[in-house]
Amino acid sequence: MDERLQVVGLQTSSVEINRLKALIKDKMQHTYIEQHVQTPNLNEDKLYVLTLILNNTALPEYKKERYIGTAMLVQTALDTHDLVPNSDNCTSAGNDEKSKQLAVLAGDYYSGLYYFLLSEIEDVRMIQVLANAITEINEHKMQLYYKNIDSFATFIHIFKKLETLLITRVAEFVGETDISSIAAEWLIVKKLINARNTTDHPAIDMAFGHWSEQIPGNSDKEVLHAIEVFIHKETSLMEDRLAHFPAYLSAIKSCMIDALRASASSNSSMAEEG
Repeated sequence: MDERLQVVGLQTSSVEINRLKALIKDKMQHTYIEQHVQTPNLNEDKLYVLTLILNNTALPEYKKERYIGTAMLVQTALDTHDLVPNSDNCTSAGNDEKSKQLAVLAGDYYSGLYYFLLSEIEDVRMIQVLANAITEINEHKMQLYYKNIDSFATFIHIFKKLETLLITRVAEFVGETDISSIAAEWLIVKKLINARNTTDHPAIDMAFGHWSEQIPGNSDKEVLHAIEVFIHKETSLMEDRLAHFPAYLSAIKSCMIDALRASASSNSSMAEEG
C-alpha cells in the first residue's frame, strides 16, 4: 500500500485546513470589495472535503494546494453571485443598484483569480473541468429559477447539485471515484444538520438561503419534516457506501463519520462505524 494513503487522515488536520484558509483568504483580499460588498464566508466543509480528496492523490504538493485554492475561489465566486439581490425586490435604484453591480463584479473578480492561478501552472485541463462545472451549476440554477418545481424531492435534488457538483467534478478529475461517490451526500447532509441545529437563524433559511423561495408551497413544518427525512435517507446511503469503502480509505471514512457526528445532535441516525 502507498504510504501516503496511510497518513491521509493525519495530513488533513485542523492546522492544514487553517493554513489553506489563510492562503485562500489572502488571494481573495480586496479592500474595496470588502468595504462595499457582502461576501460569503469560505465554506469550510467544502474545503475539508477537497483537502481529503487531494491528499489522497499522488499529485505534488504545490498542485494539490493550487487545485484546492482555485476550486474554492470558484465556489466563492458562485456564492457571491448568489448574494446579488433579485431586481424585483430592490426598493431603491441608488445604493441597491450599486450594491448589485458590485456583487456581480466581486464574483467575477474571484472567478478571474482562478484562471490566473491555474495559468501559472499551465493547467488547461483543470481550467476546463472548473469551467464546465460552472456551466452545469448555472444550468441547475436556471432550473430552480424557471422550472415549475412540484415537490421538495425535486427541489432538493437540484439544490444538491448546486451545492456539490464542483467538488465531485474535481474528485472525478483527479481519479478519486470512491470519495466522489460519497462527497455529495456528505456535504449536503452536513449542511442540513448544521442548519437544523442552528439557533441564530431559521433552519430553512440557513439551509437554503434565498433558494428557499423556490421550494413549492409547503408550510415550514412540512419542509422541516422533509429535511429530517432527507437527512435520514442520505445518511443511510452513506452508511452503505462507507461500509464498502476500500480498506486503504479507512482514515477518510473515519474523518467523514467523525465530522458528521460532531455536527449531529445526540439523536443523529448516523450509525456507529464498523
